[in-house]
Amino acid sequence: MDRDRLVEAISHGEIIQREDLSDLDLRGADLSGAVFEQVKLAGDQLRGADLTETTLLGCELIGCSLEGTKLRHTDLIRCDGRNASFAGADLTLTTFAETDLTGASFAQSELPLTTFVKCDLTRVSFAGSKLDRTRLLEVDTTELNLTGADLKQVTFYQADFRQAVFEGARLHQTVLVQSRFGDRDLRGLSLAFCQLTDCDLRGASLREATIHNAGFQGADLRDADLTKAQARNCVFQGAQLAGAKLIQGDFHQAIFIEADLSGADATGANLVQSNLLRARCRATRFVDAELTYADFSHADITEADFSGASLRRARFHRTSEQGAVFTDRAAALGDDEKLAQAERFQPAH
Repeated sequence: MDRDRLVEAISHGEIIQREDLSDLDLRGADLSGAVFEQVKLAGDQLRGADLTETTLLGCELIGCSLEGTKLRHTDLIRCDGRNASFAGADLTLTTFAETDLTGASFAQSELPLTTFVKCDLTRVSFAGSKLDRTRLLEVDTTELNLTGADLKQVTFYQADFRQAVFEGARLHQTVLVQSRFGDRDLRGLSLAFCQLTDCDLRGASLREATIHNAGFQGADLRDADLTKAQARNCVFQGAQLAGAKLIQGDFHQAIFIEADLSGADATGANLVQSNLLRARCRATRFVDAELTYADFSHADITEADFSGASLRRARFHRTSEQGAVFTDRAAALGDDEKLAQAERFQPAH
């Protein structure tokens, strides 16, 4: 099949099946709306071509150069795109599903509303790229390269970032659900306004990190280092922070509802107006911490150390505090009897 016959077949809505087109020069060709099934493509034959709203099913694109190619609204399903280059391609609303993209390059590309589902992104490069509302769901992100990338409202689901490269990356309102960071050093990464729900950050270093307004609901932050972290208005609801270091961190108005801070060290931390409702703070160090208006209602502060802490108007309503150490709690609030009575109320029927 030559180029003219191919273009004519596509214009008539024919499905192109089981063809080896690797020898055709399709640079700049209008292939929009085509359906390719089990077709072999190679080299730079598609550079600058228009594949808008095209569907590629089970196609071979190994090492292909798709630089400058129009792939708007295009679907690549169960394709082999290993080592392919998509640099500079139009990837608006493009969908990659169950596609092997090992070693592929999206460097310096724009990916608005692009979707990757169950793809292999091992060693894929997004260096210098702009990911806008991009979705990466259940993908293999081993050694993913995000150097200098700009991520805005991107969604990652079940990603593994333990070997990913984040140097110079900017994350804004990015959502990371059930993703793994492990004990990575994330000190230079800004996670402000990001959501890291149920993520594994055990042992991670967020020392002096900018994470204000971020959400860590249900995250595993055991033994993590948040020393001097800028964490105002962060949400740690239900998070595991046992053994974590919060030393001199700024957690103003942070939410720790039902979080586990057992054995954590919050020495000198700013926890003004923080909410620790039903938090587990057994043997937690709040030495010299600023706890003005903090709420420990129903918290377990057994053997916690509040030596030198500022407790003005801090609320300790119905707390479990056996063995807790206080230098001076005269300015703090104890049980609210009327509230306690309301909490104990049981309807007659």
